[in-house]
This record gives sequence, structure tokens and C-alpha cells, in this order.
Amino acid sequence: MPRFRAIHTIELKPDIEGELFEDFMLREFLPAIRALPGCLGVELLKGYQGDLDGVAHAESDYGWLTLWESVEANNAAWSKEGIHHTPDQIQKVNSKLYHYAANYSLVGGFTISSTI
Repeated sequence: MPRFRAIHTIELKPDIEGELFEDFMLREFLPAIRALPGCLGVELLKGYQGDLDGVAHAESDYGWLTLWESVEANNAAWSKEGIHHTPDQIQKVNSKLYHYAANYSLVGGFTISSTI
């Protein structure tokens, strides 16, 4: 069972179509993240923009959730000599992400407090 999750969000540049971004994420970016040691899964999320009263709209166009074995596994994948570092094997695909992004951020990492 994954013990750590990281959540990222992205707002697309105005000239980027969502379908092109989704294709990039599903074919290139997310598989590269999923291949990192300790990553157990990834999910692509599309910001809700519906019209149901009482349901909050997403502030971002998309998000993704990465599921990790542990905090230590996530930290090992994303650091080098104790400093944050983009893993060498995803540097190229990670740089492509910025082609699509007007704003990209890490919301944060979350550990499992409890399950029911």
C-alpha cells in the first residue's frame, strides 16, 4: 500500500489545448515518473469546472498524484546528495512540461495518517 503521495498542479498556457497536454502526460511524462524506483502509481486529474452548485471548481487546469512506497522512496528519487534534484532519467521529459505550463507547482507531499 502506498504510504506517501505527492500532488502537483498545472495551469496551461492560453494557446495549449487540453487534449495535447493530456496526450503528452499519458504517453511521455507520467510513464517516466511511474518508472522511478519506489513509485507505485500515478493519476492524471482534470480540474472540475462543472456547474453543480456547492461543488468547488478547481483553481488549476490539471493535476497529478504520484503514489510512493514511502517518504524515503520519494526522497531518494528526487534528491541527490541530500539536495532536491530532478532525476537524470526524466530531465528531458520534465523540461518538455514547461512548454505547456503557465504555472506549475507542487502542492505538497502527504503521508497516510489513517485509513478506514
